[in-house]
Amino acid sequence: MKFYVKLSAAVSALVLSLGIGTVAQAAEPTIDNPGGVEAITSPGGVPSQGVGPDRHTFVGAISLALKTPGLNPLGANDFTCKPAPGTNPIILIPGTGNDAYTAWAFFSPHLKQAGYCVFTFNYNPATNPQRDAMSFMGDIKQSAAFMAGYINRILVATGSQKIDIIGHSQGGGALPRAYIKWFGGDKKVDKLIGLVPSNSGTTMMGTDQLLRQLLERYPNLETNVLNGHNSQALLQQLIGSQFMADLNSGQIVYPDIKYTVISTTLDTIITPHTRSFLPDAPNVTNMNVQDVCPADSHGHPNMTYDEVALQLSLNALNPPAAKPINCVWIPKYLTANDIK
Repeated sequence: MKFYVKLSAAVSALVLSLGIGTVAQAAEPTIDNPGGVEAITSPGGVPSQGVGPDRHTFVGAISLALKTPGLNPLGANDFTCKPAPGTNPIILIPGTGNDAYTAWAFFSPHLKQAGYCVFTFNYNPATNPQRDAMSFMGDIKQSAAFMAGYINRILVATGSQKIDIIGHSQGGGALPRAYIKWFGGDKKVDKLIGLVPSNSGTTMMGTDQLLRQLLERYPNLETNVLNGHNSQALLQQLIGSQFMADLNSGQIVYPDIKYTVISTTLDTIITPHTRSFLPDAPNVTNMNVQDVCPADSHGHPNMTYDEVALQLSLNALNPPAAKPINCVWIPKYLTANDIK
């Protein structure tokens, strides 16, 4: 949901585009026919424009991704990788408006160094024109159906029965939970680790009310503009959306999956930040990074570049080998490594 930071400013421009025509109602997504839009530079979901370097800030990663969409994060998508005994392959899922490299240029190489088989993908970018670097903008259920097929491919290649998921924003909440609820993920996911996930919708600091007023005034806004630009995921993650109502009706957490939610009290995208949390259950852990490191100053966009969040994720993947958190204040600036 990082793209939400630009949403309020973009709404007025979108309204001016109301005359672009109605989009036909898409068929219900299935694993074999997910619908949605394939990213041009990521055929079959796999980033295909080379391997990008390790990065330590979101800004450093996105500057490269915008120049070369379809970069593979270092350490990811080796389909010959065989998981070490006692581990599952990990799929890293980006958030709204981000691609695999932008989201995971820091986590991916570190997880690989820790001995894991790491995978990630791109899908459903914004269109008109299609921008691969702005993936996961389209209908979340379509993205979940595509992800189901991608995960099946990973399980076959690795010889694994289950997968672990680490996701950011939409990729840690709405998208993997849609896969679990509607596409068989309840039988294939062992651990779901969500970084600032969109689990029960967001007010986006009042943007939900702004959009509701605009939809009342311009009834065709959703159909003609957001659907026409493959940006349905924006409305779907607001509090009160039909998608959120469907996702959170009935069973929310599944007993065979271990859930870890890692939030930040400084989140300005998922608001209030507690909307990231899942209902209390024996297999659910909800936490803020400030619970273990009060000095942590990371907010929503940079959470996949937070060393505290990385160690918490590694601890959740392998609790018996959990390591203490190195709590230091890290200023959010560009290092020399990030501006090469």
